[in-house]
Amino acid sequence: MIYAAMAFAWIGGIVSTAPPSFITTRVEYGMCFSFFDSPESDSIMGSCNLVIFFFVPLVAFIYCYGRIVVVMRRQMRVMASHTQGSAQMSASQAQSKRVKWNIIKTMIIVSVTFIICWLPNNIFFLVLTYSVQTANLAVGYYPTVFLAYLNICTNPFIYALKHEGVKSQLARLAVCRKPSAAGETSRSGRTHAGETQETRPGVTHR
Repeated sequence: MIYAAMAFAWIGGIVSTAPPSFITTRVEYGMCFSFFDSPESDSIMGSCNLVIFFFVPLVAFIYCYGRIVVVMRRQMRVMASHTQGSAQMSASQAQSKRVKWNIIKTMIIVSVTFIICWLPNNIFFLVLTYSVQTANLAVGYYPTVFLAYLNICTNPFIYALKHEGVKSQLARLAVCRKPSAAGETSRSGRTHAGETQETRPGVTHR
C-alpha cells in the first residue's frame, strides 16, 4: 500500500495537472498566464481545483482518522471486557482514553496544518479565476506554492511529535550510531583468532 500510494502521488499529480497546464497557458512578455476560451470553463476549472486539491483531502483526513478512533474504541472495549480486576480495568480504560485523545489531537493538528498551508494557494487560484491577471498578482504564486510544499515536510514531524513509535524510527534513521569499542575489540579478536587457526596448517605444511 505504501508503494502504491507513492506511485499514485506521482502519477496522479502529473496526470491531473500537466494537461490543463499545457492547454490553458500562454507566454506573454516572458510571463506565463492562463487563458480559457470562455469564462465558464475558467470558473469550472477553478472550482474543480478547489474541490479536488483541498476539500477532498480534508474530508479524507477526517474520515480516516474517525475510522481509526472508532476501531480503536471497539478494540479497547473488547480488551477491557477480558481484563480481570478493577484496577486493571481502570488502567486499561485510562490507556484507551489516552490513545484516543492522542489520535484526535493528531487529526486536529494535521487538518489545521493542511488548511493553513493549502488554503492560501487555493484562494490565490480563485482570485486568478475571477479577476484580471497582472504581473503583480502573479508574484503571490511562489509564496503560496512554498506553503503547499511545506505541508509535505511538516507531516513527519507532526507524527513524530505525537507518536513514540514514529519518533524512535526517525531517530534511528537520522542518527548514525557507531559500534562500541568493546564490540569492535571482541569482533576483531575473533577475526584474528580465526585467521591464525586457518593459516597455521599452511605454515606447518610448508
